[in-house]
Amino acid sequence: MIEHQEITSFAIYPSIGVARVGNSPDAYYFGPEHPGAEREKGGYRDASGRIKRQAARFRVYGLDARGQVVQEITADDARITWKVEIANKKAAWFDFDQALDIPESQTLASTLRNANVKGPERASLAITPAPASISGKNINAQGDDASRAFNGRFVNKSVYLGELRTDEKGRLVFLGGRGEAASFDGQPATTFANNIGWHDDTSDGPVDATIEYGGKTYEAKGAWVIVGPPDYAPGVQGIVTGWDLLFQVATEMDPARIPQRPKFSEHIYPLLQRLTQTQWVNAGFARDFGFGTLSDFTDPALVARLNDPSDASRALRCRILDSFRNASYAHPQPAAIPAYYGDSMTGDTTKAGPREWMAVLPTQYRWLEQWAEGHFEADGPPAAPRPWNSLSAAEQVQGIDRAVLDEVLGGPFHPGAEFTWPMRNKILYEEPLRIKRRAAPAPDWGPQLISSIALGPGGPLDGSTPGDITRWMATPWQTDTSSCLSAYVPYVDDYLPTFWPARVPNDVLDEAQYDTLMKSTSESEKQRVFAFERRVKWLRGIRYPMDPTFPPKIYPSKEAINKFIREWAIVGIVEAKPGPGGLFPREIWVETGRQIEHDQPKATALAPIWSSED
Repeated sequence: MIEHQEITSFAIYPSIGVARVGNSPDAYYFGPEHPGAEREKGGYRDASGRIKRQAARFRVYGLDARGQVVQEITADDARITWKVEIANKKAAWFDFDQALDIPESQTLASTLRNANVKGPERASLAITPAPASISGKNINAQGDDASRAFNGRFVNKSVYLGELRTDEKGRLVFLGGRGEAASFDGQPATTFANNIGWHDDTSDGPVDATIEYGGKTYEAKGAWVIVGPPDYAPGVQGIVTGWDLLFQVATEMDPARIPQRPKFSEHIYPLLQRLTQTQWVNAGFARDFGFGTLSDFTDPALVARLNDPSDASRALRCRILDSFRNASYAHPQPAAIPAYYGDSMTGDTTKAGPREWMAVLPTQYRWLEQWAEGHFEADGPPAAPRPWNSLSAAEQVQGIDRAVLDEVLGGPFHPGAEFTWPMRNKILYEEPLRIKRRAAPAPDWGPQLISSIALGPGGPLDGSTPGDITRWMATPWQTDTSSCLSAYVPYVDDYLPTFWPARVPNDVLDEAQYDTLMKSTSESEKQRVFAFERRVKWLRGIRYPMDPTFPPKIYPSKEAINKFIREWAIVGIVEAKPGPGGLFPREIWVETGRQIEHDQPKATALAPIWSSED
């Protein structure tokens, strides 16, 4: 037990929690809560092969008079009453055209989605369930308490957005929607982001807690929950993660957070290692950074050289720095790292500006510069994570925030996976990582939204209400996920650039290839090598032919996105499995659970390789 005088206030962690939709009616799993902790193997589908929802778990911590974290507070220590309010406002918001905070958007004016719905009737486009509360241990464990569910309406249809539960310690367990998307008039989807009449069941909103402790009642510092699409490659991190992005914003709000010297284990190795890890979801990264290449950033001999601050490794460090795209975006650098499309990607490389491609963040680029000069702490690759119970309370909350956001993408934002460009603007936050609440009702922004209004004081970023984070995203999310591919212009590269392979894979090893690779030595070595080197398209049968073609053809967008709306839950999930070692990796990431039949979108002709709709 804690001495009462030690605790003077309370805060909820994670500051931003992330849940994900899934079509399993009952089963769910928790996303990472501890950086580096081992993930549950094979835990993403239920016994019937349906995708589990990812739950977001929230905890209360007590703080002392200096604001220092003392200890987690559970239902054993206090009465905790949780309150959550979420919404989905996508259909009532503005079109996504392009990120409004980049120079290329200064003359852009985004118009209203569903502009044909006017006046008071526009309120029916926003799904706004009543807030829900919960308190106690193991409450609503089966999910059958209607009072803990979020049920709203879209036009004349009931829409379920999620529910509240608690665990054995009274922590909040939040579950989002089940991946349902539909249009109120039955019309098919036609584009990647702004489909008239459509809704989905993602959402976001504030998380609050009232704590009765030591004879007093307190209001905890609040958090936020965001519900995103499934993670189709759990454990594969983006080159820029959500944590990287929000740490960048935190340094803009509080420059004292910037370390004087980067640590190899924390600031350099993870960035390089992600290039190699992406080999499991994109064939171009496998070719350039994969197992056995000269740029395999998990190779112990190479890592030892990279961790050497002496002049002996200086040329290598500088060469790697020079390969990264400069975060200043002074001019286009199409051949630089990372080979990702950017925020203003158009597909027309003859007219491309710098943001046709994504750069690492300014903090990341500065750390690479210091590393190249030898000004870094050579502490080696990250050590194995310490057990949760051995961490101090302060280490626990820092770890929770980072673990959650490292599994979220920090770019590119066209519009993105879980959230988009507003999250990189400090006006959105009341303090680092804490989303600012809007005190008064938002004004009517009119029929168009321009950059200066969106970014200015009092604008839509200056304080948030339920649904305000996800409203900037594509509606429904399935059309964007199935449109963001790789190598739209294959004469530039067969596999690169790409968009979000860490969440939406491009090229994968299937289970048949894995079985061949893992067979006994009687299997031809040549066959095993071929099985390992070959990749198949993750969206085969939806965006690509079932049988490999080269260069790969792309099915017409409209047919493909509607097929993915129907079949998003039966595509494969890329998971880590044991490898054979020796000439092959000891860990191999394999597409699992795919259930798509060998049919194709109904189409009479193939679309051009590049389509402006994507």
